[in-house]
Amino acid sequence: MKKAVFTFTLDEFTADIIAKSLLPESKRILPRTKVEIENKKNKLILSIMADDVSALRAAINSYLRWIKTAVDMSNVK
Repeated sequence: MKKAVFTFTLDEFTADIIAKSLLPESKRILPRTKVEIENKKNKLILSIMADDVSALRAAINSYLRWIKTAVDMSNVK
């Protein structure tokens, strides 16, 4: 099994909002991928496990894009 772990340092509010918004997506049952999201104060930890590199890459691309979008939107004033 392949694994990738990303740690994002954000303010507590943004980390909490992103973790809550991605939680339903991470609970979806995907055939070759498992995702875990942890929120520890101002740290958002994204762990992605997959059976193969293609599934890992696809999940990484999706989650990183969603996180970037959420962070960008939190900076809109």
